[in-house]
Amino acid sequence: MSRVQRKRLFFALNPDERVRFEVADIQKTCGVDARAVPPANFHLTLAFLGMQEAEAIPRICRVAAGTSFPACELVLDRVDRFKRAGVLWLGASEAPAVLVRFQRQLVEGLVDAGIGHDPKPWKPHLTLYRKMRNAPPTIGSVQVRWPLNRFSLVESVSLNHGVEYHDIASWHAAGQVSFLRSCRK
Repeated sequence: MSRVQRKRLFFALNPDERVRFEVADIQKTCGVDARAVPPANFHLTLAFLGMQEAEAIPRICRVAAGTSFPACELVLDRVDRFKRAGVLWLGASEAPAVLVRFQRQLVEGLVDAGIGHDPKPWKPHLTLYRKMRNAPPTIGSVQVRWPLNRFSLVESVSLNHGVEYHDIASWHAAGQVSFLRSCRK
């Protein structure tokens, strides 16, 4: 009997190096006694799929390929926290309507394809710190302009030193797809 291979998956927007650098600068100014998220792990989750059988990846990729991603800009201008989760995050006061529509369409496509996902309401944010116990710091005005032109299916891999995220595939606003691995079945 073979063991089913499972992967922890999510759809995400991955910042380019400029945005990662700007967000890391904001993170450094927070002065929070908590576990900092490494800049390499900054991302904005569109839909968390949790543990999925590896065999489902081509079906998941078809859902993504059938959802048109709109090029737009997201302005990260708000630092806040999820108190119960102990998370300090950087997010947008207002997400572009086309991005909100895209995220809904992606989730609806997953539901229609019978692919499980976390049904929590979507709040576009990048996690800066985890395991924060105290009130968040007061931070002055921030504004990171983030041009969005692609989204990715990402695998979360737990290692001894923490978590790494690996893109499986990416879809560009122009409709081009970049298969990195696993989607070609």
